[in-house]
Amino acid sequence: MTTFTIPTESTFIEANGTRFAYRKFGAESGTPVVFLVHFRGTMENWDPSMLAPIAKERPVILFDNKGVGETNGRTPETITEMAQDAATFIKALGLNQVDLLGFSIGGMVAQELALQEGHLIRRIIIAGSSPEAGVNPDPVIFERMNRHGGNANDALDDFMFFFYRSTETSKAAGMESLQRIMNQKQVESSDQVQAAQLKAIAKWAQPKTDHNYEWLQNIPHPVLVTNGIEDIMVPTKNSYILAEHLPNAQLIIYPDSGHGHLFQFSELFAENVNSFLDTTSL
Repeated sequence: MTTFTIPTESTFIEANGTRFAYRKFGAESGTPVVFLVHFRGTMENWDPSMLAPIAKERPVILFDNKGVGETNGRTPETITEMAQDAATFIKALGLNQVDLLGFSIGGMVAQELALQEGHLIRRIIIAGSSPEAGVNPDPVIFERMNRHGGNANDALDDFMFFFYRSTETSKAAGMESLQRIMNQKQVESSDQVQAAQLKAIAKWAQPKTDHNYEWLQNIPHPVLVTNGIEDIMVPTKNSYILAEHLPNAQLIIYPDSGHGHLFQFSELFAENVNSFLDTTSL
């Protein structure tokens, strides 16, 4: 396993009235990879086993978007506004071009950011995500996402249910990843973040009439789409739709895994990301 020191203290930068928290580490040169985290996650919710091999090859930037974790303000209720805030953060750092790695709702933000500020983006990884007006999860799944309260065991059960398959191999790898994440976890998201992000996801998922995902043609960037074979939180079919309609995309589906495929196969996923970001073609 690649060893790399991942910072535990945040740096702050203010832009447009928001004090963004972030952590930058990794290689000194190369195009930085900006990570856009999953539903309710903060920058401490990335598996360090996945981050370290990527950081060995290129600069990595983790951050909390508006209202999330250590960043102040209120989380907006649309993906469009979240993307605008992410662009504000990137520009505040003085970066001319970045790569994006968006997971779950972060993959939605990555798509919208590529549409809004395409010149800022070089390459994109979209993990466990969906296009606008994509295939929705079972209503029971969304209802469970919206659940409040419960104890620590409930939270653990929810995480394992949403992120991993019911197989022993998937659950075991999931518990190992969760332990790595919890060893670094200090900051949680608020109830306001959960409520706002659920509203944003619901709006993003609204069906459109007479469309064939034609807006995805406006994202010409090289894109790597990834998912597990059975994602119940953001149905895997969405990854196939993205790969089909994005004009410059490739798709990797990982076996015996679901939404949390990038953590279950942390080192393999990092290897695939590095290979994609190093490619000069596509």
